[in-house]
Amino acid sequence: MTSHQYGKQSTQKLGTCHPALRTIADEALSMSPYDITIVRGWSGKDVQNALYDSHASTKRFPDSRHNRSDDLGVPRPLRSKISDALDFAPYVNGAIPWGDTHIFAVIAGCFMAAAKMYGHTLRWGGDWDSDGGTKDQTLMDWGHIEIIWTY
Repeated sequence: MTSHQYGKQSTQKLGTCHPALRTIADEALSMSPYDITIVRGWSGKDVQNALYDSHASTKRFPDSRHNRSDDLGVPRPLRSKISDALDFAPYVNGAIPWGDTHIFAVIAGCFMAAAKMYGHTLRWGGDWDSDGGTKDQTLMDWGHIEIIWTY
């Protein structure tokens, strides 16, 4: 176990995520051999549509998992601003090694293990179809995690 802690900005971004996802993120951080920064939780309309327009996302607002939480039982237009997804990155030696997909995969494994501990299932952007392979996707979003609701 490591003694990493989320920084102030990461904590604020995690605060926009579903409580179950926050718990998973905390556990993943405790398991990770690397420090983790949270890049995004909730994405508002302007941010989400800008990500879509720049091809950094395949979803416009409000269709991204960063824009909703289905388990709240509230119709979409009235739904609370709680994200079912988060984007993370490793933080190593004072920088984010964006090109090191292996570190992203290690951290994603920590998220997946943490989710299993709490009885949840996640989808990872490095293996969208959850078949264990990372080379059969066209969209590689190595730092994306989303909670899957089974109800």
